[in-house]
Amino acid sequence: MERKQTYSHTEKRKRIAKDPCPVCEKELHYNKFYSKRIGIFDTNTKNHEVIGWACPHCESEFDKKNNLMYIYGIDSANGKA
Repeated sequence: MERKQTYSHTEKRKRIAKDPCPVCEKELHYNKFYSKRIGIFDTNTKNHEVIGWACPHCESEFDKKNNLMYIYGIDSANGKA
């Protein structure tokens, strides 16, 4: 009699993101004080105001109200400087 091996103990459980990116759905939550979001500053103003944020995973840009401004990522056309 043959026994079938099961590997259920090695399956990865899908974690539910606390703070997912609206585009790539990867986790942006770091801890209760910090986020993984990248701040975007307006360098044309005297005070260098924050005008939005970017996802570090897919590099999509959002304004302060989480409205999508630009979609970037692996499939976007990029060049070398």
